[in-house]
Amino acid sequence: MSVEENRECIERHFQELWNEGRLDRVSEFFSSEFMNFGERFQDGLALIRHVVTVWRTAFPDMRFTTDLMITTGDVVVCEMTLQGTHLGEFQLIPPLSGPNLAPNGRTFKVKHMHRFVLRNAKIVEHFAVRDDLGMFHQLGNLAALAR
Repeated sequence: MSVEENRECIERHFQELWNEGRLDRVSEFFSSEFMNFGERFQDGLALIRHVVTVWRTAFPDMRFTTDLMITTGDVVVCEMTLQGTHLGEFQLIPPLSGPNLAPNGRTFKVKHMHRFVLRNAKIVEHFAVRDDLGMFHQLGNLAALAR
Protein backbone atom coordinates (compact mmCIF):
# COMPACT_ATOMS: atom_id res chain seq x y z
CA MET A 1 0.00 0.00 0.00
CA SER A 2 1.06 3.58 -0.42
CA VAL A 3 2.61 5.82 2.20
CA GLU A 4 -0.51 8.00 1.99
CA GLU A 5 -2.84 5.04 2.70
CA ASN A 6 -0.74 3.98 5.69
CA ARG A 7 -0.73 7.53 7.05
CA GLU A 8 -4.50 7.81 6.57
CA CYS A 9 -5.06 4.52 8.41
CA ILE A 10 -3.14 5.78 11.45
CA GLU A 11 -4.81 9.21 11.41
CA ARG A 12 -8.28 7.65 11.19
CA HIS A 13 -7.41 5.07 13.85
CA PHE A 14 -6.59 7.81 16.38
CA GLN A 15 -9.62 9.91 15.44
CA GLU A 16 -12.34 7.29 15.00
CA LEU A 17 -11.24 4.61 17.46
CA TRP A 18 -9.54 6.49 20.28
CA ASN A 19 -11.10 9.97 20.11
CA GLU A 20 -14.62 8.91 19.09
CA GLY A 21 -14.72 5.40 20.63
CA ARG A 22 -15.98 3.70 17.47
CA LEU A 23 -15.15 0.11 18.41
CA ASP A 24 -16.95 -1.14 15.30
CA ARG A 25 -14.00 0.19 13.28
CA VAL A 26 -11.25 -1.94 14.91
CA SER A 27 -11.08 -4.44 12.04
CA GLU A 28 -10.70 -1.58 9.54
CA PHE A 29 -7.46 -0.49 11.20
CA PHE A 30 -5.90 -3.65 12.66
CA SER A 31 -4.85 -6.94 11.10
CA SER A 32 -5.95 -10.17 12.77
CA GLU A 33 -2.19 -10.88 13.07
CA PHE A 34 -1.65 -7.74 15.19
CA MET A 35 1.27 -7.65 17.64
CA ASN A 36 1.46 -5.17 20.52
CA PHE A 37 4.85 -4.42 22.11
CA GLY A 38 6.28 -7.49 20.36
CA GLU A 39 3.63 -9.88 21.68
CA ARG A 40 1.04 -11.65 19.56
CA PHE A 41 -2.33 -12.31 21.16
CA GLN A 42 -4.84 -15.04 20.41
CA ASP A 43 -7.42 -12.39 19.53
CA GLY A 44 -5.62 -9.09 18.94
CA LEU A 45 -8.79 -7.32 17.76
CA ALA A 46 -10.58 -8.20 21.03
CA LEU A 47 -7.54 -6.91 22.92
CA ILE A 48 -7.73 -3.57 21.12
CA ARG A 49 -11.47 -3.27 21.83
CA HIS A 50 -10.81 -4.01 25.52
CA VAL A 51 -7.96 -1.51 25.86
CA VAL A 52 -9.89 1.28 24.13
CA THR A 53 -12.95 0.54 26.30
CA VAL A 54 -10.87 0.67 29.51
CA TRP A 55 -9.32 4.02 28.57
CA ARG A 56 -12.51 5.61 27.27
CA THR A 57 -14.45 4.45 30.35
CA ALA A 58 -11.94 6.18 32.62
CA PHE A 59 -11.44 9.22 30.37
CA PRO A 60 -14.55 9.66 28.20
CA ASP A 61 -13.29 13.01 26.89
CA MET A 62 -9.84 11.64 26.03
CA ARG A 63 -8.26 13.09 22.94
CA PHE A 64 -5.15 12.25 20.96
CA THR A 65 -3.70 15.14 18.97
CA THR A 66 -1.01 14.53 16.36
CA ASP A 67 2.03 16.74 16.90
CA LEU A 68 4.27 15.05 14.32
CA MET A 69 3.83 12.11 11.96
CA ILE A 70 6.63 10.57 9.91
CA THR A 71 5.78 7.92 7.34
CA THR A 72 8.22 5.85 5.35
CA GLY A 73 7.14 2.75 3.49
CA ASP A 74 5.17 0.54 5.85
CA VAL A 75 6.25 2.35 9.05
CA VAL A 76 4.45 5.29 10.66
CA VAL A 77 5.88 7.07 13.70
CA CYS A 78 3.78 9.60 15.62
CA GLU A 79 4.47 12.10 18.35
CA MET A 80 1.12 12.58 20.08
CA THR A 81 -0.39 14.60 22.90
CA LEU A 82 -2.98 12.74 24.96
CA GLN A 83 -5.30 14.55 27.35
CA GLY A 84 -8.40 13.69 29.30
CA THR A 85 -10.38 13.97 32.52
CA HIS A 86 -10.65 11.10 35.02
CA LEU A 87 -14.44 10.71 35.07
CA GLY A 88 -14.82 6.91 35.25
CA GLU A 89 -13.20 3.95 36.95
CA PHE A 90 -9.75 3.19 35.49
CA GLN A 91 -9.00 -0.51 35.32
CA LEU A 92 -5.24 -0.95 35.43
CA ILE A 93 -4.20 -3.34 32.68
CA PRO A 94 -0.67 -4.62 31.93
CA PRO A 95 1.91 -3.30 32.17
CA LEU A 96 0.14 -1.41 35.00
CA SER A 97 -1.20 -3.40 37.93
CA GLY A 98 -3.16 -2.89 41.10
CA PRO A 99 -6.71 -2.01 42.07
CA ASN A 100 -8.95 0.01 39.79
CA LEU A 101 -8.66 3.76 40.28
CA ALA A 102 -11.81 5.61 41.24
CA PRO A 103 -12.56 8.76 39.24
CA ASN A 104 -11.41 12.03 40.78
CA GLY A 105 -12.26 14.62 38.12
CA ARG A 106 -8.62 15.61 37.59
CA THR A 107 -7.19 16.23 34.13
CA PHE A 108 -3.95 15.22 32.48
CA LYS A 109 -1.99 16.11 29.37
CA VAL A 110 1.05 14.04 28.34
CA LYS A 111 3.17 13.10 25.34
CA HIS A 112 3.34 9.70 23.63
CA MET A 113 5.46 8.26 20.82
CA HIS A 114 3.89 5.48 18.74
CA ARG A 115 5.44 3.31 16.03
CA PHE A 116 3.21 1.31 13.71
CA VAL A 117 4.03 -1.23 11.02
CA LEU A 118 1.31 -1.68 8.41
CA ARG A 119 0.62 -4.34 5.82
CA ASN A 120 -2.17 -3.88 3.27
CA ALA A 121 -3.09 -0.60 5.02
CA LYS A 122 -3.75 -2.36 8.36
CA ILE A 123 -1.72 -2.22 11.56
CA VAL A 124 0.24 -5.42 12.14
CA GLU A 125 2.58 -4.11 14.82
CA HIS A 126 2.52 -1.37 17.45
CA PHE A 127 5.04 -0.10 19.96
CA ALA A 128 4.81 3.01 22.13
CA VAL A 129 6.64 5.10 24.69
CA ARG A 130 4.14 6.80 27.00
CA ASP A 131 4.53 9.28 29.84
CA ASP A 132 2.58 7.21 32.38
CA LEU A 133 4.56 8.80 35.23
CA GLY A 134 3.45 12.26 34.14
CA MET A 135 -0.14 11.12 33.66
CA PHE A 136 -0.45 9.47 37.07
CA HIS A 137 1.31 12.40 38.74
CA GLN A 138 -1.19 14.84 37.21
CA LEU A 139 -4.07 12.54 38.26
CA GLY A 140 -2.70 12.31 41.82
CA ASN A 141 -2.28 8.52 41.59
CA LEU A 142 1.47 7.85 41.63
CA ALA A 143 0.80 4.76 43.77
CA ALA A 144 -0.52 3.04 40.64
CA LEU A 145 3.06 2.89 39.33
CA ALA A 146 4.61 1.61 42.58
CA ARG A 147 3.31 -1.95 42.33
